Amino acid sequence: MNQLVKRFLTSSVFILAAVAVIFFLPHWCFFLMVEAFILVGLYEFFSLAEQKGLLVHRGFGLVFGALLPISAYFSLQPTNLLMVIVALFIFLFNRKSPDKTITSVSVSVFGIIYVAWFFSYLIKIKLLPNGADWVAYTILIVKGGDMAAYFVGKKFGKTKLLEHVSPKKSIEGAIGQMFATIALSVGSVFYLHVPPVHLLILGIAVGALALLGDLAESLIKRDAGVKDSGTIPGLGGMLDVMDSLLFTIPIVYFYLTMVLGLERL
Repeated sequence: MNQLVKRFLTSSVFILAAVAVIFFLPHWCFFLMVEAFILVGLYEFFSLAEQKGLLVHRGFGLVFGALLPISAYFSLQPTNLLMVIVALFIFLFNRKSPDKTITSVSVSVFGIIYVAWFFSYLIKIKLLPNGADWVAYTILIVKGGDMAAYFVGKKFGKTKLLEHVSPKKSIEGAIGQMFATIALSVGSVFYLHVPPVHLLILGIAVGALALLGDLAESLIKRDAGVKDSGTIPGLGGMLDVMDSLLFTIPIVYFYLTMVLGLERL
């Protein structure tokens, strides 16, 4: 019960802050929020990698991770990623020993892509017509699904989903997550005003990818031998907050632009 109270209180703070930043505060506040999430999430990811004894370039990764939201605003992300890789190799040329070059480059670049690149698509969504509504929609259906997975799993979870990846996740919880995500997505027709079939498709895709994103982060934590990625009361860490969003944010953006034909303002 104590853990549930902590989760509720911390989640309430996050929700109120998100509503204010998405709908009421200036655009630069939204960008700063995305930057903060990315930097803390990247810091946690690099910390997990270091616990495995991997060589990472934390400062380098944080600097270039912070540049990706700016690149998202100006639609320069592929170019920026090329710059990241080139700059990282130039940085490594100054090392006296080439030991662990492959792993250090791989881990550093993967962290930037996994956390910073994926999450920065939230800015791209915000810049679309009715972008604030679509940002809220994405967070709502993903986190609503997470809540359903938690409560359904607590109440009815008996069959383990992937015990070697995440011991507490159950098939019942995953089903509850999927149904809740789809229901919340289709129910969003009242404020998004798009044909329900698109919201149904998005709900199915987002529900599946949110589950995969959650499991992916659990796999990383399992490898690092930790339960939580950080110390946010009731929620674990920033990566624990972001995990189910990392795979879903880009797919929502691509669906809106490639299928619904929305173009940035």
